[in-house]
Amino acid sequence: MHTHETPRAHGCIPATTLRRRQALLGAAAALLLAGPGPARADDYPSRMLTLIVPFAAGGTVDKVARMLQEPLRERLGQQVVVDNRGGAGGTIGMAQLAKGAPDGYTVAMVFDSYATEQHIHRKLPYETLRDFAGVSYAVRSPMVLVVPAASPYKTVQDYVAAARQREVTYASVGAGSSNHLAAELFHETAGSRGLHVPYKGGGPAIADLLGGHVDSMIASLPLVLPHVQAGKLRALAVTSQARSAALPQVPAVAEAHKGFEIYSWVGMVAPAKTPAPVLDKLSVAMAATLRDPALARRMADNGFEVVAGDRAAMDQLVQRESQRWGELIAKRKISVE
Repeated sequence: MHTHETPRAHGCIPATTLRRRQALLGAAAALLLAGPGPARADDYPSRMLTLIVPFAAGGTVDKVARMLQEPLRERLGQQVVVDNRGGAGGTIGMAQLAKGAPDGYTVAMVFDSYATEQHIHRKLPYETLRDFAGVSYAVRSPMVLVVPAASPYKTVQDYVAAARQREVTYASVGAGSSNHLAAELFHETAGSRGLHVPYKGGGPAIADLLGGHVDSMIASLPLVLPHVQAGKLRALAVTSQARSAALPQVPAVAEAHKGFEIYSWVGMVAPAKTPAPVLDKLSVAMAATLRDPALARRMADNGFEVVAGDRAAMDQLVQRESQRWGELIAKRKISVE
C-alpha cells in the first residue's frame, strides 16, 4: 500500500517556518539598530573610566586630573585612566570626546579656554554648548600678574605707568588662551598697552619670562606660585576680588579697579547625550571626592580652591564665561584663523 503526500513545490517553505524566521530576523535587526543600548545608572560604573585631558602632561588641567585620579577610583570602585590628548588649544581632545559613546565611561577635564574656543576657532568639528554637558565645576584659582625677579616694576602701579607710556610685552600660552584674554582685559581696564607674545605652551612661556625675554604674564596661580615662592618671579597683583590666601601680601587688581575679577577654572564634561541619571551619579561622586578634607588640602596647597559645583553649576559657568569673553574677543578681533 502506498502512502500519498501532498506534493510541495520545489524550494517552498511552510508558512509556520517562514513566520518564525521572519520574527527572528526582525528581532536581530532591532538589536542591531539599537546598538549597545543606553547606559544605566543602577549598575554605573561597571568598568574603567577614561578621563580625557585635552592638553599635554604637566599643565594645570593635567595636575587636577591626576590629583583626582586615585580618590575618584576609590569612590567609584573602578579604575580611572588619564588620557592626554593635547593639541590645537585643547580642541583635538574635545573632538575625540564628541565622537565618543555617550555612556559616562569617557569624559573630559576642561580648562577655562573651553568656554571661549567656539569664539576663537571658527571651524571646530563640534559645538561646545550643543555637544557637551557639564558634570562638575571642580576647582578654580585666581590669576596672577607676574614679572621676572630682576624687573624694574616693583608694584602694579609701576607696571601700569610704564605700559601707559609704551607697549610692555606679555606672554601667553597661545592666541585666545585664558591668560591672553586676561591680559587684554587688564590693559583695557587700566588704560595701558600690552604687546602679546604667544607661546606654544606654559613651559616655553614661563621659561622666557624667567629669562627676562618678555616683560610679564598673567597666569593661573598654580602655574606661577612655585616660581614666586622661589623668588624667581615677582607677583604684582591677583585677579580675584580679594587677596589670595596663598599670596596675602599681593594686592588684588580690584583694589584699584573695582569689579575686576577673573578666575582660572577646571571642570568635567561629558557627551551631551549621556543619560541624565548617569551624569547625576558621576556628578555626585565628583563632589564627594573633591570635598574630602585630604584632597581639599592638597588642592589648596597647589593654589586651587575647591568649588565642587554640580552639573547645573558647570553649565551655567560655561554659558556665563562664553558670553563674557565672547564680547571681548569680538571687540578686540581676536582669532587664530
